[in-house]
Amino acid sequence: MKSITEHKALLSLLIAVLVVNQIAIGSIGQAMGATHGLMAAGFGVSTANAMEIMMPIPNDDGNTTHIQSMPTITEVPGEPGSGDTVTDAMAVMLATGTPFYAPEGISFDDPVGSLQVWGKYDGAQLTPEQTDRFKRLIAIFPCNFCCGSPNDVTFAGNCGCAHARAARGFFKYMLTQYGDTYSDDQLFGEGYRWQAIWYPSGVVEDYLLATGRGDVIGHKTHGGAGNDGMHGYTE
Repeated sequence: MKSITEHKALLSLLIAVLVVNQIAIGSIGQAMGATHGLMAAGFGVSTANAMEIMMPIPNDDGNTTHIQSMPTITEVPGEPGSGDTVTDAMAVMLATGTPFYAPEGISFDDPVGSLQVWGKYDGAQLTPEQTDRFKRLIAIFPCNFCCGSPNDVTFAGNCGCAHARAARGFFKYMLTQYGDTYSDDQLFGEGYRWQAIWYPSGVVEDYLLATGRGDVIGHKTHGGAGNDGMHGYTE
């Protein structure tokens, strides 16, 4: 079992991805699930693959978030049981490879390149029905790691950062190509798989918090997580 210091060193590799990302780019809540109040860790540890991911969802107040499972389009692996908690969390939350739906130049293995290419699809044209769905998605999809504050989460629909633009591009592309195949909930959860590779440290921290292991590497607050960064969880 690695020490906390070793775990933080491992996560520093993830943070490095974020740093490169930022340099390179220059830099549904109430509608989709019930609001959670203060609670203990709400999820067990699963070793089985599943079509769902843990992600922050806005509370009724529209400013803070709780963590909830949302369906995905691609399979999310269970914890591999490596014996190292952080390694197992990374295996669950950080997708690899190229999903079947991805257009050319996009892969989970290339976070920075994919961020830029997804962003280009933000200019795609939608039908009126697709536009309605798009507006619902971006109104509650969190852009919570580089934007917002602990008690005021930012959403992709009103954020100007490159990550929000990429999220909007992802939703537009998926609505035009697969809108008849997948539900808004599935698009929402799948969108967070991309958010995860752009902000690996934050999503791993959230995952460990939600599975009752927030003390392994600690947990920093971010948009909507509350002043204590706990998303409404108790210690």
